[in-house]
Amino acid sequence: MTGDEGAIAISNIVNHSPLLEDFRCSSTRVESEGGIALAKALGTCSHLKKLDLRDNMFGIDAGLALSKALSAFSDLSEIYLSYLNLEDEGCIALANALKGSASSLEVLDMAGNEITAKAAPALASCIASKQFLAKLNLGENELKDEGAILIAKALEEGHGQLCEVDMNTNLIRRAGARRLATAVVGKPGLTLLNINGNYISDEGLMRSKIYSRIALMFLVLWMRMIQTEMTMMTRGTNKVVTMNLSWNPN
Repeated sequence: MTGDEGAIAISNIVNHSPLLEDFRCSSTRVESEGGIALAKALGTCSHLKKLDLRDNMFGIDAGLALSKALSAFSDLSEIYLSYLNLEDEGCIALANALKGSASSLEVLDMAGNEITAKAAPALASCIASKQFLAKLNLGENELKDEGAILIAKALEEGHGQLCEVDMNTNLIRRAGARRLATAVVGKPGLTLLNINGNYISDEGLMRSKIYSRIALMFLVLWMRMIQTEMTMMTRGTNKVVTMNLSWNPN
């Protein structure tokens, strides 16, 4: 456990590490003061490629401070900002900052931040600009159908490297689930669409015809898995393909 005191001490080291490429300070009980100190220090690290700050207690102010640093990260490929209590205000600031930087971003994780549909336009605009995105995790938020549909629209065009989309536990109903499934079913590298823990009833699935889309998607993924297993068998490797639709109450 690092806490604010430790984070402030670490920020002093980061301030003198301009060539830093990979920084991880996750699950360390850092709160707002420490988060702000880290954010300011990270702004000096223009070569940063991977940033993992998840599972701390940053809050909105630290999120806003971090958004000011993101413009320096032109080479950023992975960013993990889940469970930081960012809420809509912090999320919007970060999404807007990311949109103008990190053109080759491959991983975006902002799960568990109490993000609602209010932040969805900024998020969607950011996601649409990240054509190299491979993994997107917005699970355990409150985006609902309105937000899910905007995210789905952002993923429809391009995004040929997309592998995983996690939108679990977002209060999504049939309209949002249908749009998400439609948006990603044709992605050549897709291995996971997680809409577990939402409000997609059996009746809703039937009425929206999402079953047919999901069935098609599962078939496509299954065929990819078989093809991959056949081509990789001689190398002794395997590829797991998963689609998680469990725990959707009636």
